Amino acid sequence: MAAATIVERFFERVAEHPDRVALRYKSGDAWRDITWRDYGLRVEQAAAALIAAGFEPGDRIALLSANRPEWHVIDLACMTVGGATAAIYVTNSPEQVAYIVAHSGARIAFVDTSERLGKILKVRPELPALERIVVFDGSGDDDGSAVPWARFLQTVTPEAQREVARRRAAVTSDDIATFVYTSGTTGPPKAVMLTHGNIWWTCVHVSESIPIGDTERARALSYLPLSHIAERMISHLMQIYNGTQTWFAQSLETLLADLQDCRPTYFFGVPRVWEKFYNGLQARLENADPDDRRTKLARRALEVGRRVAELEQEAVARGGKMRDARLPPGLKLRHALLDRLVLAKVRRAFGLDACGLALSAAAPLNPELIWSFHALGIRIAEGYGQSEDTGPTTWNPPDAIRIGTVGPPISGVEVRLAEDGEILVRGGNVMKGYYKDDAATREMIDDDGWMHSGDVGSFDANGYLTITDRKKDIIITAGGKNIAPQELENRLTFSPLISQAVVIGDGRPFLTALITLSEEDTLAWARHRGIEGDLATVAADPRTLEEVRRAIAEVNARLARVEEIKKARVLTREFLVEEGEITPTLKVRRKTVNEAYAGVIEDLYRSDSPDIAVAEVPEHR
Repeated sequence: MAAATIVERFFERVAEHPDRVALRYKSGDAWRDITWRDYGLRVEQAAAALIAAGFEPGDRIALLSANRPEWHVIDLACMTVGGATAAIYVTNSPEQVAYIVAHSGARIAFVDTSERLGKILKVRPELPALERIVVFDGSGDDDGSAVPWARFLQTVTPEAQREVARRRAAVTSDDIATFVYTSGTTGPPKAVMLTHGNIWWTCVHVSESIPIGDTERARALSYLPLSHIAERMISHLMQIYNGTQTWFAQSLETLLADLQDCRPTYFFGVPRVWEKFYNGLQARLENADPDDRRTKLARRALEVGRRVAELEQEAVARGGKMRDARLPPGLKLRHALLDRLVLAKVRRAFGLDACGLALSAAAPLNPELIWSFHALGIRIAEGYGQSEDTGPTTWNPPDAIRIGTVGPPISGVEVRLAEDGEILVRGGNVMKGYYKDDAATREMIDDDGWMHSGDVGSFDANGYLTITDRKKDIIITAGGKNIAPQELENRLTFSPLISQAVVIGDGRPFLTALITLSEEDTLAWARHRGIEGDLATVAADPRTLEEVRRAIAEVNARLARVEEIKKARVLTREFLVEEGEITPTLKVRRKTVNEAYAGVIEDLYRSDSPDIAVAEVPEHR
């Protein structure tokens, strides 16, 4: 019988390609392989250990861990025996961890390190339903309530092993597979209930819209939090569906080195990752000798690459594919030569020389940045979606990318716009609902099955969607003008120095902004100009403030007067996840920022305050 759940697909892979490598991870200085056979044995053993622990169909586990093979193993084991996983961001505070563990009703929690164990032990008295904690690395704790992974696996009994097959066969498409906790930009996180049917339907239709290529050789690098639906789908669930290979990055700090080792054939990056790559390249060009032959050659290569990208975009605008671009013979020859001499080497330096599918989502990318990567030969395909529809709603076809859009609806998904421009979605990817929150479910999904995204957008003549803003984020100035802040913020962060921007102005006479500086890029920029000190010191330097003023002026030059940012404050540090100012996926929590920086914002609207200045960050709250 053909598979109808990701669990059955997994065991198909194990049976069909037992000796093919499924996962790779770094141990010491070497990369280690896990074949599909070994992967299958690990999942079956973990599933049996869950059953031996008294885990019943419909029970939940909590999973607080960085990306690693055990994350995939216990997640699949839980689904195999009819349970559901509640994944938690490793950056969450103990209080946030306690909320998710308690709300989900998790009976067992799995953590990777003693540090993460400490977060749960700190709030353990508040979690009466939590029966045990399992630690991937370490020895557990003295009272036995936390046990090491190896000891947990040793609890397997013959009866439990036999029960695994029965439980696996009993899993249906209507069963809950996982809870995905939203980032909580406007309040406590909600638990999105995704069924096995949601996951399977999404895998089938995504593979039709975004083909992965040669699955036997395809590989991806897992580095973003697996508690985020995009990473979960791409490097875990879609990896099983397609039978590709997932490598685990050691950390965000080692991302570039891990990319160079892995050389992924497909790669998903959130905007901040692409921005860091871009800023690094720009910094090297700016700091290079402009008269050096190699610098001139690099700039020429990028110019030629940009012209090719422009012609590719013209082909897509006509309703064709990028390969239909009408390249003059001379341009085609120059591009081939410069690509070999320059652009291919840049792609190799990023570890993306084998990447035929570059993806981005989670937040808007500045179109100019996408143009730059297309000029490099890294053709980023932007997409759009949310946890509530298992990740994707629309995506740019890899062979027909329309820069500035998030593409047409993926196969099988219906998308329409409400009268106010809100994006409505219907399809097999739409969640079952929010756990323990019927009112929020009814608000999100109407009686006709349309999911109300909360985002505002528009379609072009070719059916490509453009996101203009979050419905709730629209600023209405004192003069009654509606302003979409995300577009302005996106333009501001195109500056190499600016990492985050929050535009203020609801009910105010004009727009202002809070600006944070990218510590790594700003300190490198400062050293090149003889500015010494930490980020706070550099932020207060007149030369830094003038650079930020220049960036704002460049954005304002393209806007109507009512949309211009009149004043700004440069903060002495970046927004922090642990302060609740941004989500783990680097989205700004506007309400938190507005409350935390209320005094700074009021200063912006004093008539005698300067147009730009540095502002001290409030003390730890």
